[in-house]
Amino acid sequence: MYLEHIQIRNFMGINQLSLPLDQSTALIGENAWGKTSLFRALWRLLGRGACCYGFVEDDFYRLDQGQTAEELQIILSYREHRPGISEHSARLARLEPVWVRHKDSYHRVHYRARAWRTAIGVESRHDFVDAGGLPIELDNPAALVHLLIEMNPVFRLRDSRGAPQDLPIVNLNGDYEQLLTRLSEQLAEEEELSQQDIKAGLDAVRQLFEHYFTPQGATSRAPRRARDIAVHPVTLSQLGKLNDWQPMGEESGLSLALSSVARTVLQARGGRPIETGSRPLLLIEDPESRLHPTTLAVTWGILERFPGQKLVTTNSGDLLSAFPLNHLRRLVRAEHETLSFHIGNERYSGEDMRRIAFHVRINRPMSLFARYWLLVEGETEIWLLSELARICGYVLPAEGIRIIEFAQCGHSPLIKVARDFGIGWHLLTDGDEAGQKYAQGVRSMLRGEREQDHLTVLPRSDIEHYLFYNGLEPVFRQEAQINDKHTPATRIIDRALSRRSKPGMALAVVEAIELQGPQLVPAELRRMFARMVAIARRQR
Repeated sequence: MYLEHIQIRNFMGINQLSLPLDQSTALIGENAWGKTSLFRALWRLLGRGACCYGFVEDDFYRLDQGQTAEELQIILSYREHRPGISEHSARLARLEPVWVRHKDSYHRVHYRARAWRTAIGVESRHDFVDAGGLPIELDNPAALVHLLIEMNPVFRLRDSRGAPQDLPIVNLNGDYEQLLTRLSEQLAEEEELSQQDIKAGLDAVRQLFEHYFTPQGATSRAPRRARDIAVHPVTLSQLGKLNDWQPMGEESGLSLALSSVARTVLQARGGRPIETGSRPLLLIEDPESRLHPTTLAVTWGILERFPGQKLVTTNSGDLLSAFPLNHLRRLVRAEHETLSFHIGNERYSGEDMRRIAFHVRINRPMSLFARYWLLVEGETEIWLLSELARICGYVLPAEGIRIIEFAQCGHSPLIKVARDFGIGWHLLTDGDEAGQKYAQGVRSMLRGEREQDHLTVLPRSDIEHYLFYNGLEPVFRQEAQINDKHTPATRIIDRALSRRSKPGMALAVVEAIELQGPQLVPAELRRMFARMVAIARRQR
């Protein structure tokens, strides 16, 4: 069984949230958008090893008027891996009173934790509900909650450096837990580990995993097919089985990865024993913190082998690319709720997925963190628009706006991804024949939205002619070294571009506008910047 869905109402920084999960899920979202509150909810309910958590005053959501919500509720829905397996597994049968059969033939367990404020304090209640949200009558719901925690414990993995050094250790067969603690502390003190130490540490990690967790398919994977590669373009799973690893010399990256994994697993478990065969949920917070990208790749390679469900927060584009596209969740704080966006509402062809994999996930992975995409045809616009926006008083990166060249990818896949992930978008195109085709394609994708919010077509054949006829003719003449008033504009522009190149000419234009002021920025571009920034700021 695994945690399939989370519903939260009025807990800490979350007013409302409905979040579907996969076996591995990556969460992205800006600061104060609910990621920490989500992790705290799971940790407090399932991570402490005891039943049942008693909510306190600080757990309640603070309303905008400075008031505190009167009640809160968290519902965790677990699903069996295969339809009907809960009826044939002795281990899963222990939760038989609360398994609920759904229309899709899967059985689910819906664990509900509630609390409300009273005149004398906070009252908490823990129970189980059916598919309609009605409580299931039980003699002792707390016993089943405790069993659920034992079967699906939560580990919260954070940067091991600076962790308390007096964590209790449960002694099992051998002293490998003490060995891992010692190795971790060595790395935390920036000490180098010898090849023998690394080998011993790897063996200890393997024993730790094998002792606590049944490796149900953790190291066996089906061959990757074309669509698998498009959906999941970067994989770190080829590091091999833990027991096959052999350190080649004193590899500090592997040492740091070992240290991080070993120490955080021990820290998360604390002194409580974990049921053999349990299926833990790992809450992994910003694993890129204080790790070089190469070390991060090795660390995630180890964590991917960890048998259990994983929920990861990250600000790393490289790590984000190591997740299947449908395993990404983008959280956005709206006025009355926290929204969760993910792939699923648009229809993607195999060619769409291939283009997205290359142009977004491999080449521009950080673009998925943006609030807004400005789609442009080529390099000239990328050089030009960011600077023109700055001259108009807008710093696009600070507004969460990213400029993306779409010509090679095509605009349709990018717009689909932006919509699914709740990212605003706007396409700027030339007025030539190709630009008109792009514009028509955008118009066909609008769904009752205002065209001016998503499309700007320049009233000239290209951006150079557009700038030439909007007050920047002197700049082109200067670069072309042509002063004859009878020379056609196209010849002047071509001569200037041949002498400076398109990007070079764009920089010359920016320099001229910088000297004369924002009033020289063409009106269509000023209006476009204002609309984009206004829409991007709505996500704050």
